[in-house]
Amino acid sequence: MVVMHRPTWVEIDLSALRHNVLAIKRTAGPGVKIMGIVKADAYGHGDYEVCRVLLNHGVGMLGIAILEEGIQLRDRGIQAPLLFLGGLFEDQIDAVIQYNVIPAVYDLKLARVLSKRAHELHKTVPVHVYVDTGMGSIGVRYDKAVEFVKSLHDIKNIFIDGIYTHCSSSDEKESAYTNLQIRRFRDILTTLDAMKIGIPLRHMANSGAIIGYPDAYFSMVRPGLSLYGLYPSEEVSRDIGIKPVMSFKTRVIHMKDMQPCDDVGYGRTYKITKPTRVATLPFGYGDGYNRLLSDQGKVIIRGVTASVIGRVCMDQCFVDVSHISEVCVGDEVVVYGSQGQETISIESIARELQTIPYEVTCNVGKRVPRIYINQEGK
Repeated sequence: MVVMHRPTWVEIDLSALRHNVLAIKRTAGPGVKIMGIVKADAYGHGDYEVCRVLLNHGVGMLGIAILEEGIQLRDRGIQAPLLFLGGLFEDQIDAVIQYNVIPAVYDLKLARVLSKRAHELHKTVPVHVYVDTGMGSIGVRYDKAVEFVKSLHDIKNIFIDGIYTHCSSSDEKESAYTNLQIRRFRDILTTLDAMKIGIPLRHMANSGAIIGYPDAYFSMVRPGLSLYGLYPSEEVSRDIGIKPVMSFKTRVIHMKDMQPCDDVGYGRTYKITKPTRVATLPFGYGDGYNRLLSDQGKVIIRGVTASVIGRVCMDQCFVDVSHISEVCVGDEVVVYGSQGQETISIESIARELQTIPYEVTCNVGKRVPRIYINQEGK
């Protein structure tokens, strides 16, 4: 029996992912470890498949945002260290210990509860201290971090395996604030070293900082978006040489000749003014294609760009293919990616939507199959 996939799918190019890991390793240098950020289903790329490639190519630790992501990876056999970057609730502590997930700590009361449960379970739990140097999210304030680490250091059944902070503005051209965050973090580490409190893993650099701030590397970097071949903003350098991993594709499901005064789609926002060939495509906002692209999005068919007309529906959208010869049902359509000499980049979609590439990839729906190409050994 042949299993048929939806005629709308995402291709994840694992050779591009491998290329990007190696590009980031070259940039960071041989003495710097890499934590691959695989939260939000690896930014929509599929966390398990991405993790396997990362771990096979020198990535030593993985970053997740919610506990369920870690449990899912453990259940699928991923044994690498997992840093739980999100906030921790007391009722999650048993699961953190059970699934051997490394929590971020920033609250002494919570750390003492963690210590108590670890003692009862005869465990020593590694933790990473999260320092807020200017992001304003969870984390112990930078001016209280040294005292916090001193207190945490005395709590039994907890091992401080790492300390980290997060850049809020490393993808912006203005560098003063990122440099201030780097100085704050470095001052904390210098003070801790003087106090003989050794912490093995020290990390700060996200994708923007990996590209533009070598002073933020410390002993480990945390690439996220750059692993997937995308840049966090228009303001960062393109010198790192990464390749897009995701392409979004579909197929023409219907063709129709429409006449002047015919209407297209919900709300009749698009009125045909001349004889027009319209292709219906079987995807829409239910698949993560933003409804704001109604009447302005583009796709590529037979190597030529075509305009989305009418409102994007939940499950369908419509394109004008009058200028493209011999378009027929079944033709492959590129929504994000390349075909022939044409490319529609995820960054260009983000610009059109006045958002960021992260949101575009994360929004690709779960009902869109991920097809993995160029797998290891193939």
